[in-house]
Amino acid sequence: MISTDVLIIGAGPAGLATAIALLRGAGEKKPRVVVLDKGRSVGSHVLSGAIVDPSGFEGLLTPDEIEKLPCEAKVVKESFRSLFTEKRSVKIPWVPPMMSSKGFPVVSLTKVTAYLAQIASKLGAEIYTGFAVTELVEEDGRVVGARTGEKGLDKNGRKKSNYLPSEEVRAKVVVLAEGGCGILTERLIAEKGLQGTRPQTYALGIKELIEVPAGTQTAGEVMHTFGWPSDFYTYGGGFVYHVSETQVMVGYAYGLDYTRAEIDPFRLFRRFKSAPSVERHIKGGKTVAYGAKVIPEGGFYAVPKPYAPGVLIVGDGAGLLDSLRIKGVHIAMQSGRAAAEAILANDNADALGEDYYKRLQATNGWKEMKRVRNVRASFSYGMPWGVMAAGLAWMTFGKFPWFRVPGCDEGDAAALEPLVRERLAREAADDVEASPMQPDRLTDVFMSGTIHEEDQPCHLKIKDPAACAACEKEFGSPCTRFCPAEVYLREGDHLQIDFSNCLHCKTCRIKCPKGNIDWTFPQGGDGPRYTRM
Repeated sequence: MISTDVLIIGAGPAGLATAIALLRGAGEKKPRVVVLDKGRSVGSHVLSGAIVDPSGFEGLLTPDEIEKLPCEAKVVKESFRSLFTEKRSVKIPWVPPMMSSKGFPVVSLTKVTAYLAQIASKLGAEIYTGFAVTELVEEDGRVVGARTGEKGLDKNGRKKSNYLPSEEVRAKVVVLAEGGCGILTERLIAEKGLQGTRPQTYALGIKELIEVPAGTQTAGEVMHTFGWPSDFYTYGGGFVYHVSETQVMVGYAYGLDYTRAEIDPFRLFRRFKSAPSVERHIKGGKTVAYGAKVIPEGGFYAVPKPYAPGVLIVGDGAGLLDSLRIKGVHIAMQSGRAAAEAILANDNADALGEDYYKRLQATNGWKEMKRVRNVRASFSYGMPWGVMAAGLAWMTFGKFPWFRVPGCDEGDAAALEPLVRERLAREAADDVEASPMQPDRLTDVFMSGTIHEEDQPCHLKIKDPAACAACEKEFGSPCTRFCPAEVYLREGDHLQIDFSNCLHCKTCRIKCPKGNIDWTFPQGGDGPRYTRM
């Protein structure tokens, strides 16, 4: 058993901000801070756009550290475009002020996270990667630590020659920084009744890094889009970020509260890239990296109570994201700093959670979320209502509408409607031809670096085969379409699971209409190996 003062689960921006703020604010008597992450290395499971709002670094890093931040480019030119069809689009004459990011750094969040880990380590944080934390340890209703998963089990659960037992880590305070749809976080929220006013809703974000011919593009140029190929009632949009003269980040996010069972978000992403207004940025290019993750975009009303006895929740796990700008890195770091300040200020453990919550509510990120609290729900009534709600929220500083707009109240899985099989055939026929710029799904998965040792227990479990058969009959096995990594394949009456392809996005856990997929932890160190995403 290991004992520490603070245990942080997850070495993403929120967890590392917590560690840095803790060790910087502690003075000479620094607490012992242990950070555990399931990725093979720091940043290997981190994915974002990412144009980062630099306010997250303010007060956390020194000016010299901010100056040395790994920045691919800074935004020098930005535009917004409404896509009506693949061929028809309109450039918005101005960039809405709430969406402007001119001068902001365009970064690889993988690299930024590794940089934050270097700073935290120099300050004294102990960061251990390749350890999946599978269980919180409680005593008398209070979280007192966590337990890591076993390593070296074969597919039948037997110990192999490289077997490593689980390890228990005891701590005075545990900080959950797992990211969106974190398993421990979701379990804690359910068991302790910490749910927000409405259930969390997610989007699936898919991203590629594309190398383009030299001399064809301008570093720092960015474009955001909304509309096609999303339908009228689904919250979706894309982006194109020029990180250098030869590299372009292209991404597409699609709300997982979509209703049509035939939808395949990966195919929508490929169609998005085929639009002339997007294709001109990547013409002649070749995809060199790929990733996918879920984005908690439920907003202010979906934020759970972010604490329980002995444990604080920071970052995406608490749903801390501006659902209009789709930016959360800066809010995640602000939440980590608020958690650290609360820990340092409270010898009385019983007062810790409430103090953290008050400090979180005082951050600029929280106020930003409150200002746009009704925007995400308004889009469920159609794009015009959503755009109107966004404008009103910004102009009135969030004062209108003053009530909670109904919407997104069912949860993402419940929104799915039975499959119309004629539409499924049309959807499949409307795919884009594969090319270096338009790789197929398995080629993209290869470029994510995803690796799982195959002789281990499958971490994706079907709870009830009968429910799976009923899902095929009613919804046509939507997991074979909404998974961005080709993990699920239907072979006759059997659903084949290739867990070695898994990107750890957890879309299947969120969107399965029967709630029949149990996402458990693979052994630590497995999964995607992002290096420049």
